[in-house]
This record gives sequence, C-alpha cells and structure tokens, in this order.
Amino acid sequence: MRKRSLALAYVYDRELHESINRSGENFWEIYIREMNELLGVCAVPLPLAALEDMSKLKEIKTLLIGSQSGRRLTAKARQNLADWVKGDGNLIGFAVSGLDEVFGIESRGIIKQEPDDYSISGYFNLLRHSITKEVHPFLFLEQHLLILSDIQTVLRKDSEELGHLYDTAGNDMNQSVITWRRFGKGYAGYFAFDVPKTVWLLHQGRSLYGISDGRNRRTYCLQVIGNNSRKVPYADVLVFLLQNMIAQNPQPFIYQIPPAGDRIPDALFYWSGDEYFGPTKLSLDASDFMKERGLPYHINIGVEQHKGQKDGHPMTQDDFRHIRNNGHEISLWYKLFDEDNRDITEDLIKYQTDLFYERYGIRPVCTLMHSCNWQGWVEPARHMAKAGVKADNSFIPLSVPPLSFSHLNSAQFGFGFGTSYPFHFYESYERSNTRLGFIEEPIICYEVGHRGSAITQELQDKETKASEEVHLPIDMAVKYHFVMNMFYHPLYIANFPRCREAIEEILRYIEYVGACVLHMGNDQVCEWWEARSRSTVNDLIVQENSIQFKCHCAYASGMIVKIPVTGDSEFRVSCNGNAVPCQEKQEFGRRWIYVVVPSGEQSIKITGIPNEDGDEWMS
Repeated sequence: MRKRSLALAYVYDRELHESINRSGENFWEIYIREMNELLGVCAVPLPLAALEDMSKLKEIKTLLIGSQSGRRLTAKARQNLADWVKGDGNLIGFAVSGLDEVFGIESRGIIKQEPDDYSISGYFNLLRHSITKEVHPFLFLEQHLLILSDIQTVLRKDSEELGHLYDTAGNDMNQSVITWRRFGKGYAGYFAFDVPKTVWLLHQGRSLYGISDGRNRRTYCLQVIGNNSRKVPYADVLVFLLQNMIAQNPQPFIYQIPPAGDRIPDALFYWSGDEYFGPTKLSLDASDFMKERGLPYHINIGVEQHKGQKDGHPMTQDDFRHIRNNGHEISLWYKLFDEDNRDITEDLIKYQTDLFYERYGIRPVCTLMHSCNWQGWVEPARHMAKAGVKADNSFIPLSVPPLSFSHLNSAQFGFGFGTSYPFHFYESYERSNTRLGFIEEPIICYEVGHRGSAITQELQDKETKASEEVHLPIDMAVKYHFVMNMFYHPLYIANFPRCREAIEEILRYIEYVGACVLHMGNDQVCEWWEARSRSTVNDLIVQENSIQFKCHCAYASGMIVKIPVTGDSEFRVSCNGNAVPCQEKQEFGRRWIYVVVPSGEQSIKITGIPNEDGDEWMS
C-alpha cells in the first residue's frame, strides 16, 4: 500500500501577519520558519482558510500552529483539526486555544509576561518520556528551562505531562506546561507558551535603544537569560524537543553539518579571532600554527586609520596572500571604539566595508564589531547586510559586564543566546518582521583552555594550565551535533604557549573520544548555512517497508539527511539507484538513519530488510 504526504506544514496567514504588524505588535510565529530551518525540515506554509478544507489537511502528516493564528481558528477549522488528528494527524500547538479536547487539557487562565517582552515569565522542567529523552543536557538538569511569553494555565486531563511549570521564583506551580496525547490514530503535542517567541528572543535578545555608553552597548547586554546558567542551550532544547515530536513519523531532516567526504561528522567547529591593528607578525604566526595543525582559521582586522597609522592595519598584500595561501580567511574588524562614542551607523559600516574591499580586493563575508559592540535590535545587522556583508560573529557568551576590558578576554564557554547554531535576524513589526539575508554566528568557546590578558603586562598569565576545560564543550558538541565557534585571538596563539596547548588539547581529545569533527572558518560556515537554507527535501512517499523522497542539495560538497525509523531490521539506501554512504545512530530516544546526499537533484530510497522474526522495518 502506497502512502504519499506533504509530511510537514505550519500555519502562516499573510493577512493576519500584516494585521498584527499594523496594530504595533510583532508577529512572533513568523519564527516558526526559522525553527524549521534549524531543524532542517521543509515545511509548507498554510493560510488559515486552508484549515477549513479537509482535503488540504489530509495531504499533511504534521502541522504546527502558533498562538496568534490559534486565536483565529473558526469552529469549522477546529472541528476539521480534531477529525484530522483522530485520523492519523500529528498536531503541535504553541498556546493554541479552542482545541482543549484534542490536546487533552482544560484551559483555566493566563500568566502575563511582565513587565515586557524580554522578561522571563516562568520556568519548566522536562519529565521522563521517550519524547524528552536526552534533550536537556544531563550535567545541568538542575537548571530550569526558560519561558519568555504569556503562559496559559491548564488542567491536564487526557494527556501525558512532558513539561512541569515553575514560577519566576522557582516555586512549583503544580501545573503542566507541555503535554502529549494519543488522540484517535494521531498525536497532539501542546505547549502552554509561545515557543517561537521564546526562541526568537533567546536568539536575538532585547533591544539596546537609547544606550550610548560603550560598556552598556555590548552584545552581552542583549541577552535575556538573566542570572541563569549559560551552559544550557535553552533555545536548542526547545528545538530538539520539537524534533522529537515531529519524529513520531518518518520525517526527513537536513542535518546541521555537511559530510566530511563519506563520513557523518558528529560536530562542526569553526575557528576565528580578531587582530585589531597589528603587528602583522601576530596574524602570520597564528596562521602558520593553525595550518601546521591542519586547522582552518578566520582573522578579522581593522582598516580605518588608528593611532597614527595611515591605512589602519599594516598587513601588506604579500602578508594577505600568505595567510590566504594557508587556506585561511581574512575579514573586517569594525573599529567602533568606546572612547570615540560613535554610533553604529549605516555610513560608518559602509565606509569601513568599502575600505577593506579597496585595500584587499575582496568583500568581507563574516565580520566582527570592536569589543562586540551593538546598538538597537537588528539595525547593525541591517547596515552590514546593505554593505554586502553576510554574517556577524559578535554575540559573546559573557554573563555579566566585565570589570575591565581585560576581563573581556578571559575564558568563556556558554550559550548566551540560547544556541550553538547560526541564525537569521528578523526585523521588528515596524519593518514587517522581515527576515534579513544575514546570519549571526554566536561565539560559544572564547579563549577556552587557557588564562591570560593581552591588555597589561601585570595581568598576563602565561603559566596557569587549564587545557582540560575544553573537554566539556567537546563532549556537548559531539552529543548534540553542535555547529560551534572556537574563538582564539592571533595574539594569544602567537605569544601564549598555554593557548596553543589548549588548541592542541582540543585536537587530542577529539581523537581520544573517537569523534568525527568537521573544521571550518566563519566564511565557510556562512556559505554552508545559506546553502542549507536553500536545500530541500520533498515528495515524501512512505510505504510499510520503505521511504522515498527527493532532495535538492545546494551545497557543492553535499549534505546529510537523517530519518527517524522504527524496528530493528537492517536497511538498504540508494541515491538514484546507486548505493550511498549512510550510518545508523541511536540518539534522542530513537533510531536514526543518516544518509550522505550529493549536490544537485537526487532521489533517495531507504528499504528495510525484515529480520528473522519477520518484523517490518516501518512497523
């Protein structure tokens, strides 16, 4: 028996979007698109009117609905959704109202997010369940997870509890905040809060309008995590949980990491550092060291006149070619000094970007702000995008403002913006919540594995051994398949033996744990992430013992598609009828098949081989 499905869709109604923007509000659920891209699923947007047509619903296997759309469901749409789930649909709702019977809850009231959109309104913990397995990092289970939206208070009736609610003081609210229900032949997952809003704000943070003091306009001031641990990727936990809900069906996901030849990498590390204004020998020595270790590297340099220098950084064309010939990247470090008290304007961004191009003949791809400065909400990203830049690397994991600039260069490991993965910037309602063709590459590991300061001689520490602290980031990256930034200044690599020791320990420990880690520079990651966004998986056909789908891979080196499956029988994988590299993994509480897909248009088929007991692969 043959079964065809669009697999995954989400409710997006343009008229509703425009209406909410006109009322002076952000259309938060537009971020479902970004969450889908983080997961690597190709979802079909559906207008509200489509929910009143049962024939359209029957083409869908899994449907996501946000709270703003959920409040506009008609009686006919609600009845159709109930019948669709009973008939084998998989519904996931983010504070959706009017579907209590489907979700197995009883709505009681609301906890308002106070005093503003950037405030933590509550916390939750995940309970033991096959859907929550391995989602919350085990070493940090004592840290509650974050909610940044209104919270619906509900009574759980005919559903299982996945998430338990706590108030902002950490007190038990004796209430479920995430539930799961088998309803007829289908499933219904319910979040009592606005997940897209929470993930968006964790990523992009709060606005920094009206703040001109240099220390208080750095990217760590954007963070909405408060005094909670930076060791938990709060946004990624929500996305992983959503992945497990979607994976109740054999949904293909585009993996966050490209293949390493025929191998399936466990993690991707990308290496960067800024070099300010010389001397050039620091960049050359650092580049040569990284090349000797077989590592890529990305160096940001300043080009505007500085401290008597006529042309900014003294790097010559020969030096530039030497570093590029090492296989490394050179990009722009925007000079925005605190003592100059300059705003981050479109003109200033364009001026320095053009200077870099005039001097070196290439456009910078991924850049960095001096001292990780920022202003407004999305404005610097908009200015850089308009100047032809593709990505930023200024979101730093610091949890509190440094006592002095020297502390800014101390070791930091954390997810200050809730994620290890790159993400796109979205405008506010004033600009229609438009997505910019510009990504943030957040810093995760900042000078991890050594101690030291380049600011003053008396603060320098070239002796303290701390290389063992690189183990935790590596372990987490390998387990959760992170795309993780490793930030080391050229000055430290060139002049601090303990810094070089930390980098060597990263390579040694990767080999020790037997992990496959792909290494890139920031520009390469930008190229990959944008190509991944353009890649597609569609035309899914599911039979009792096989899965078929078509792929468009926009990345020259190919991509990896992972598919959740059931049963324990063996399988065969083919691409256009030919065998392709694949790997089986048991993770997130289920069995996954990872398939290497070449660039271009491809047709993939995975066929299960019944075992000796006759069990079917897709049972």
